[in-house]
Amino acid sequence: MSLLQTVSVGDLAIETVARDARVSKATIYRWWDSKGALVIDAFMESHFSNTPMPTAVDPRTAIKRHLTSLAQYFSGRAGKLVVQILCEGHDNNALLAEFNERFAKNRRRLVQETFERGQQEGLFKPDIDAAWAVEMLYSPIYRRLIFGQPLDGDFIELLCGTVDSLFSTDVKSKTSRPKSRK
Repeated sequence: MSLLQTVSVGDLAIETVARDARVSKATIYRWWDSKGALVIDAFMESHFSNTPMPTAVDPRTAIKRHLTSLAQYFSGRAGKLVVQILCEGHDNNALLAEFNERFAKNRRRLVQETFERGQQEGLFKPDIDAAWAVEMLYSPIYRRLIFGQPLDGDFIELLCGTVDSLFSTDVKSKTSRPKSRK
């Protein structure tokens, strides 16, 4: 991931990765069949350690903490990397499919399972489709990434408030309707 701090996905060369790791190009290709696979692995390793899904708290709190850490993490270089992977994937269906299969689906599944646990515990409305709820929570983050909008404290507060106002069964936890933001 350190190389990706200074080089875009499009400009990254396997030769550079091999030189930086002090191994041969063949060694790199033994572990990864493509540059895209290497980039996805590097991204995933960093992502999971920086955006955990807490397990020692209730599901509502866990999802809010996860969304907060995700937005904060994507505010830096990692967010730019996600956009680069998605842009590279526009012309490379295999890369996009691999990113979706190995990263996006698995990550969303974890959040969905947490949401479903919240439904079972009575924290979230039982009639809401958990997969759709996850889509509703993640989509604003990715939209802002793609369009270069900030993932700042105001956004995080609004997004976490949505967890309560749209999904919560607890009237006390619901936030007042947020003011419209541009």
